[in-house]
Amino acid sequence: KHIHPTFKTVVALFCHDCAPKTLLVNEVGIQAGAAPPVVLQLWGKHQFVLSKPQDLHVGVYSNMATHEVKASEQARVVRGFQVKLGKVSRLVYIVSSRNTEDVSEFTLRVQVKDDHDCILAQFCVQTPTPPPKAGPKTSVQRRFLKRKEVGKIVLSPLAVATKYPVFQDRKVNNLKFGKLIKTVIRQTKNQYLLEYKKGDFVALLSEEKIKLKGQLWTKEWYIGFYQGKVGLVHAKNVLVIGNVKPIYFTGPDLTTSTLLEQILKPCKFLTYIYASVRTILMENIGNWRVFADALGYINLPLKHFCHSELDSEPERVASVLERLKEDCNNNESKEKKSFQKELLTALLRMDCQGLVARLVMDFVLLTTAVEVAGRWRELAERLIKVSRQQMDAYEAPHRDKNGVVDSEAMWKPAYDFLVTWAAQIGESYRDVIQELHMGLDKMKNPITKRWKHLTGTLILVNCLDILRSSAFSPASQDDYAI
Repeated sequence: KHIHPTFKTVVALFCHDCAPKTLLVNEVGIQAGAAPPVVLQLWGKHQFVLSKPQDLHVGVYSNMATHEVKASEQARVVRGFQVKLGKVSRLVYIVSSRNTEDVSEFTLRVQVKDDHDCILAQFCVQTPTPPPKAGPKTSVQRRFLKRKEVGKIVLSPLAVATKYPVFQDRKVNNLKFGKLIKTVIRQTKNQYLLEYKKGDFVALLSEEKIKLKGQLWTKEWYIGFYQGKVGLVHAKNVLVIGNVKPIYFTGPDLTTSTLLEQILKPCKFLTYIYASVRTILMENIGNWRVFADALGYINLPLKHFCHSELDSEPERVASVLERLKEDCNNNESKEKKSFQKELLTALLRMDCQGLVARLVMDFVLLTTAVEVAGRWRELAERLIKVSRQQMDAYEAPHRDKNGVVDSEAMWKPAYDFLVTWAAQIGESYRDVIQELHMGLDKMKNPITKRWKHLTGTLILVNCLDILRSSAFSPASQDDYAI
């Protein structure tokens, strides 16, 4: 649950997507004596697809100069036969702080490579905080880097040499299909809920169902593609018939570019903090040139983004991001661009799904805090058992000298609560956004009645896997899910 000046972290490789939330230490190594087993907490998980079973070189690196992974243990190998047999591989890495007096949370990068040194997958995991020190306790998680820490940002040793794959615009093939058994025309239009006609066929992007409130009560929904539009369809109105495309299926085929464009619709309605986005990208983007090209600044030299020579890759990435912000805020431009949408489009085209998921969750929590504002206590009660004293503690840092939280600042305790709540769930970003949506739906006069874009965001995060597997996986080979 906490990090220490020196600790061991375990990377477990499963051939399925049901990783356990906890792992007993005696499952990893032999314990000394008869000490009780220590439960390791899941910090994060990532899913990727292999074209075939093969040897995997798994490396773990610190993204902050404050910590290091023992050099002799940075890269370990999982043999192809273990992958083929579906064996669970547990790889142990020793991580230590360079300054034992000042230990703070940081980010670990995990890279998976093949025998030819090509990156098959990479993602980042945020560590928990150190154990609380004696003194006044606070449950509020620190959200941003301190000013003095920004200069410590470093990329992992192999990040600069990262080879980002090319986004392929092609048909999405791994779909299920269903027959619609009811006609639905909505009196209150919602761009994320499909309208459809009985007897037609719909393509289903996932067999997993989403839960959210309909007109009166909570229902289960499929994400569907119907007549050129991605949206939700009530599960009870669909008869799933398999993965063979019906000959009577009408409308255009779903391509990766269409899917990318449609699932990013809600992004421009999400609130963000630029400094936070900048820090995350500086930590996680390893090639400013690829980033610039993905944003549409194809072949433009570095001097187009900054006037002086920049020594580090993170600073170059930051200069490209700054240019994007300026272009999106340019009121003289004929075509108004959305910073959030342009950024996430570029990252998805670079195969940075994990980074997109992290940013989207940050955006969602902040936007919800702003939308809920003074009603955040009601939302808190819908999400988790929380006492009045705990809620007061969230507001305490934001009270003025009269002991009152200004109405315009009420989003701050709301955001503090949501960030802490999300960290405690211990599930994926999909689960956080799903639980948040259901919590908002349960409120009296819920904001989701007028603010529909959280529904769109739920569609977005549930479509990342199918987008990635279609846009980047070899089209000619069978997929083995890891």
